[in-house]
Amino acid sequence: MTQKPSIQIISGMLASGKTTFCSSIAKTLISNGWDVAGLLSLPVIKQGEEIAKDAFDIRSGVCRPLGSVKLHGTAMTEVQIGRWTFNTKTIDWCNTLLKSSIPCDFLIIDEIGPLEFDLGQGFLEALPALDSGEFIHGVVVIRPHLLTAAIQRWPAAEIIEITDTHHAEQQAVQWAAEMSKDIHPPR
Repeated sequence: MTQKPSIQIISGMLASGKTTFCSSIAKTLISNGWDVAGLLSLPVIKQGEEIAKDAFDIRSGVCRPLGSVKLHGTAMTEVQIGRWTFNTKTIDWCNTLLKSSIPCDFLIIDEIGPLEFDLGQGFLEALPALDSGEFIHGVVVIRPHLLTAAIQRWPAAEIIEITDTHHAEQQAVQWAAEMSKDIHPPR
């Protein structure tokens, strides 16, 4: 890659459109011939409430159950943080996927959160993948309360705040066009 890699941190409050933004970036770039890799944490909604998350491999399109809202206890194959319980087998699958995601043109990781920054668990392979610089643009979702830790790790990163879920898709298409305008996908 001839261009210095950059990292964009996508941040915003709960349900602000961060995943919609990342999903739209991936679709736009893939349709234009870019090698886009990484993970999306897709919400599973029931009766208007998020009850679970699925891990979606951007390159292959494979989706696996990642976590769910549970109020009572955890099994040995689960990690709990707050009201969320995550499946460790899916987390292991995600980490294997993240190791193999680089090199790529665009790396998207939705999201790195308290599991990674506070507990040293979760998508830990996302950290060395982003550190590697083996991409043109790296896009990572990080909640506002973890921005200080993220900026300490990636001081040159640009923060993109998502505030309106209704405009996240349009904002993503514009961003993808801007980021890829002076570079051309390998053919």
